[in-house]
Amino acid sequence: MDFLTPIFAAVGVAAAAVPVILHMLRRAPTQDMPFSIVRFLKPSRPKLTKRSTIEHWPLMLLRMLALVLIGLAFARPFLRQVVPFDLDSDLVQSVTLLVDRSASMRRDGVREQVLQHIRDVVDELEAADLLSVVTFSDTSATLVSPEQWAASTAEERAAIVEEILDSYEPDWMATDTGTAMRIAAENLVQENRQRQNIQRRRLVLVTDFQRGSDLNELKRGDWPAGVEVELRTVAAGKRGNVGVTFQQDRRADRTRVRIFSAGDSVQQEFSLQPFDADGAAVGEAIPVTVAPGQRRSLLLPTADLPAGRVVAGVELKGDDHPFDNVIDLPEIDNPVVRVAHIGPAALNDPESMRYYLQRVLDGNVERDVRLIDLKGDGDVLLPVPGDVRLVVATDVVPDGLLDSLSAFFGRSGTLLMAPPTTDAVMSLKKFLPVHFAVQEADVRDYAMLGQIDFDHPLFSVFSDARFSDFSTIRFRHYRNLVFSEEDRQDGDWTIISKFDTGLPAIAEVRVGDSGRLLLFASGWHPGDSQLALSTRFAPLLTRVLSLASPSQKNQIIQTVGDVVRPAELVSSDQWTVTLPDGSRLSWDDDPQEDAAAAAAGLLPSAGTVARTIESTGASVSISKEERAAETVVTLKQPGRYMVTGQTEDGEQRVSLIAGLATSESNTEMLPIGQLQVLGIGVEAPADPQSETSPLADPEQPLGQLSAGELERKQKWWRWLLLAGLGCLAAESLWASAIQRRQVPDA
Repeated sequence: MDFLTPIFAAVGVAAAAVPVILHMLRRAPTQDMPFSIVRFLKPSRPKLTKRSTIEHWPLMLLRMLALVLIGLAFARPFLRQVVPFDLDSDLVQSVTLLVDRSASMRRDGVREQVLQHIRDVVDELEAADLLSVVTFSDTSATLVSPEQWAASTAEERAAIVEEILDSYEPDWMATDTGTAMRIAAENLVQENRQRQNIQRRRLVLVTDFQRGSDLNELKRGDWPAGVEVELRTVAAGKRGNVGVTFQQDRRADRTRVRIFSAGDSVQQEFSLQPFDADGAAVGEAIPVTVAPGQRRSLLLPTADLPAGRVVAGVELKGDDHPFDNVIDLPEIDNPVVRVAHIGPAALNDPESMRYYLQRVLDGNVERDVRLIDLKGDGDVLLPVPGDVRLVVATDVVPDGLLDSLSAFFGRSGTLLMAPPTTDAVMSLKKFLPVHFAVQEADVRDYAMLGQIDFDHPLFSVFSDARFSDFSTIRFRHYRNLVFSEEDRQDGDWTIISKFDTGLPAIAEVRVGDSGRLLLFASGWHPGDSQLALSTRFAPLLTRVLSLASPSQKNQIIQTVGDVVRPAELVSSDQWTVTLPDGSRLSWDDDPQEDAAAAAAGLLPSAGTVARTIESTGASVSISKEERAAETVVTLKQPGRYMVTGQTEDGEQRVSLIAGLATSESNTEMLPIGQLQVLGIGVEAPADPQSETSPLADPEQPLGQLSAGELERKQKWWRWLLLAGLGCLAAESLWASAIQRRQVPDA
């Protein structure tokens, strides 16, 4: 006999000594108590007995036995026994072959090992054994069910296996090993309930067991009883791996990538080669050094300005495993940006605002920004060019430009007014609220910015505590901008920042349906403030440029495996999705009828399926437009997806950029004991030539169940617990009877 938790057996035996000690310490009362009725009787001394005398030894034995039995019950006893696996010809084993097909399995040399493991598992099976084959990455797919295997002949089984071997190809998804193992184990347990002749259930896991695998599902609940796990790992021909992924940046006009090196990597020197939409190299390769187990972020150029080519992606060179070395990047819509200026064209006057504006724009190393003046010599005025999205006014706006500015606001333009006088503000009265007023503020010494809305897009880049201090900027002169609540309708105007006096410092006014006017209360020239001399000035104007002329439009970063709804992206039920390989999915494709569309990732949503089931057999059916509005697309491969849709305003286009999950680049193998840590017993593959192998003697293969399974099958603890409770009940009855005999009748 053995115990699962022998500590409770020891505690029970130790506790059995407690009744003995209590019986030994029992004493007669020694204190005399006066009582009036027996006051005149002759006193007699009480009869003395030895302490070691046990008056009721059967009662003590019952108490001891109860404690011992309860302790043994909690110790979970079981009998070791050898189980013959083939005593009955009807007894079979059920094997589930769980094969990893995630993106990390694309490394060189892995596929051949996977195919060999599949052959080995099939060769080990007996004719009566059951087999199911399941592949998994982020989801599981059953290739062969036990029923299909049982109903097949030997020739058909050989054909099934060959088809599995020929069709095995890793996908681009992440690895959810825990969920796949949990589902496969539950299916094995359910199969055991349906088939009474299954005496052994095996889960054979074929995987690279990389650190990026998701094992969280195995932490939820106990592993199903009686399901053995056999881990067969595969490894690439060369150690290590380095991957590159896109990294979101706080600034929309910057491209940042992250390089991650697995812990078992050997190489440390690599290079990044940007390329354009046609795949041609853009500029020189960028050298990068990444130590094993480390990661590094780099800022890439968005375009090759001299050549006029935009960066569309980047390739990591120098790695032995290229499956995660190429990524597509958001493309810059307008690498050359033109900004219009209204004001004095004083190019070299340090007292003018244009002087500082020119230097900020010239210092932009990420985009080519060109400043044009709309006020020429004399009275010559140039209209706002059609490709300009930002106009900066540093003086009174001439009346001749107001109509051009109206058209400019209609094109979703942004006007930044930094007024040196109140007249400059009132020159834009046509675009300001009706009850707006302005006057020169009375500043005794200087003012500072006292309140800033860091949730506003203009100041969101300064929300970090390291950059949020604007208290060093002094304003000697500014205009008092007076807004009326009567003009506030649906956010017509917003105060972005205020001075320490409580007056507005920067306000945003909506013009028309899509125009925007950023109104400063002060200029940035030295005559008004120290803004142009501060370290916050350049990033503030660069942020205005990014908001007015964003470099990345309608480009959404996704991860392979994400699900999107095209109708919502383009606001149209008539949509088309162009996949990275050039194939297309259309709104009128039926995923339930078109196998190619379903394989490419086109799926009906859960709501569509439910409505289809409800309408089955009825005269009302779901139209193509209704189905298209609810259809979803799974991004099954990395690259650039283009979603187009026809709307009332014309064609709407949205670009989706799907990249590999970062976890797939972490290919360093987990310790083999990781599953044991999660409470799962893992067995090594049996050696058919070993003398101790259950398969060594085909006439009588013997084996032994695990301790936990033996204990669960025998369940001795139930009988021991009942016996212990019976002893306690008998002890209570016995003690009650003794108590009644000792109490004299009244």
